[in-house]
Amino acid sequence: MITISKKVEYSIELLSFLIKTGDKAVSLMEVSKKTGLPYRFLGQVAIDLRKGGIVEGREGKMGGYLLMKGWKDKTLFDLLTALGENKGMVKCLGLGEKCSRENGCKMRNIWQKLEMDFLNDLKKIKLNEI
Repeated sequence: MITISKKVEYSIELLSFLIKTGDKAVSLMEVSKKTGLPYRFLGQVAIDLRKGGIVEGREGKMGGYLLMKGWKDKTLFDLLTALGENKGMVKCLGLGEKCSRENGCKMRNIWQKLEMDFLNDLKKIKLNEI
């Protein structure tokens, strides 16, 4: 079973909140108060989304976070990549992972196909669709 981490869940909630606010920068404290999401964790998520080119951070009195121009072209795959959450469905297929039973594994090809199909589907889902 595929599980969605809190980091992914919170990032989607943050994006949903920012979509509603439009071009106005919003502080993470305001997001935290209105959504009930933990402020510190939101900060970590926002940093990752900023590095991934999904949100923009502005400093100063009118500062806060807002969506980057072009965010609608970003996909769910881009979101997971920005958060460091695209490590693979099956641990043995992850980057840098080596399975001791790789050569005799009857499931490896099936897992690889499922994973490729899943990743390709994530690349088709735009953030403005969620």
